[in-house]
Amino acid sequence: MPKKVLIALPPAMLEQVDFIAQHEHRTRSDLIREALRRYLDNFRRQQGAAHLAVQTMEVRDPSEPYTPTLS
Repeated sequence: MPKKVLIALPPAMLEQVDFIAQHEHRTRSDLIREALRRYLDNFRRQQGAAHLAVQTMEVRDPSEPYTPTLS
């Protein structure tokens, strides 16, 4: 099961996140997950996979059991 994480965002950034999420008919969490996934993918491309041993997590059906994968 995914773990919840509490983050603090500046009010202006949160407003932008909420605007985009509403515009794209997505949840705030989904938008932030995608942004973090893209950041991690970019980091891996720049640093090489050896520096970060976690694969990109694909969006999954929440009714399926969670099985973490490592590269």
